[in-house]
Amino acid sequence: MRRFRSIATTLSLLLCIACAHADALQDAVDAAQRKDYPTAVRLLEPLARAGNPVAQSRLAWLYYHGHGVRESDALALQWFERAARQGLAEAQFHLGNMYAYGLAALPPDADPQRLAAQWYFEAARQGHAEAQYSLGILFLTGSGVSQDPAEARKWIARAAAQGHADAKAYVQAEPAR
Repeated sequence: MRRFRSIATTLSLLLCIACAHADALQDAVDAAQRKDYPTAVRLLEPLARAGNPVAQSRLAWLYYHGHGVRESDALALQWFERAARQGLAEAQFHLGNMYAYGLAALPPDADPQRLAAQWYFEAARQGHAEAQYSLGILFLTGSGVSQDPAEARKWIARAAAQGHADAKAYVQAEPAR
């Protein structure tokens, strides 16, 4: 019976901690929406350091734009990467963008377009419409991947099916095959 109480107590404490984290994350999101960026940063940092991928991605976004913190592509990249490695599609997409647009410091032999394609793919396969469209464009142009019009059409069509405006325009303008 003691063991059962101990387990129940531990589970109760973990539930309370999880609820507190969820509340702090929502409070941070609310603060950012009302443009109270210093509060958002203060609430997000401990959650991000504790490994919460949503908090990491939100904190990265604040660093990227310089809201409540000094603008820093390096710190934005670091936080986006932490969240992306945990599988957060939104962070994977933004990380891909940072590589695609040359906002990440890389070794001289690294191909930023290839890294962008890898992260876009990770987000795209989870159904992220913007990543699907971006990946399709890379296949269309052969940037970071082998040029493959059929693969480009596949990814752009997936984005269009989700309502992505540019993807829909591309699909509508493309001649029937």
